[in-house]
Order: sequence, then C-alpha cells, then structure tokens
Amino acid sequence: MRGPQDYGGLPAGLVDPVKNEHEPTHWERRVDAIMLLLFDPKRRLARVDESRRMQEALGDDYHKYPYYERWLQAITWLLLEKGVFSQEELDKKREEVRARLEAERNG
Repeated sequence: MRGPQDYGGLPAGLVDPVKNEHEPTHWERRVDAIMLLLFDPKRRLARVDESRRMQEALGDDYHKYPYYERWLQAITWLLLEKGVFSQEELDKKREEVRARLEAERNG
C-alpha cells in the first residue's frame, strides 16, 4: 500500500528546477539548521529514516503542508517521542512565543 508521499514508479512529468527554486525564508533556514544538528553523526540525536517515518505518519495530511512544515512537524514528533521535551513544555513554549509575537505586533 502506498502512502501519499510515495511516487516511486508513477509518472510525474518534468520538473522545472528554475520554477521550483525559491530563496529560503529565515524560519526555513532554521529548520534546516536544526535538521543538520539532529542528524550530525557526533550528536546522534536522530536519523534520516526516523524523520521520514514521522513525515509519513502525516498520512493524508502529507500534502497539506509545505516541505519545511513537514520537516518541522517530523522534528517535533520525533523529539517528543525521544523524550527530549514533553508536550507540556512544548505547549508552554508555544504560548510564550505567541505572547511575544502579539506584544511585538501591538508595539
């Protein structure tokens, strides 16, 4: 059974690399940096196949998220699974960030 991410052997058409290129945003660069740190052989916090498993766990929601958002969700689930932080700690940090952003918007 194929997951929504599995295109292996299916006709996909041509890919226009110029059209599909974009300059990564600040947060996309941060996600990329986090992935490099997690996969660094000296740290061994995570492996690529673990991240792939988490992305595939999105199931039918896989295509609802852009590339870096899928990576970010995979990172989050993986670090929760490994006990690096708890759901409560994550929720608290999200609230702190939301409050800070709201304060910045309201000047």
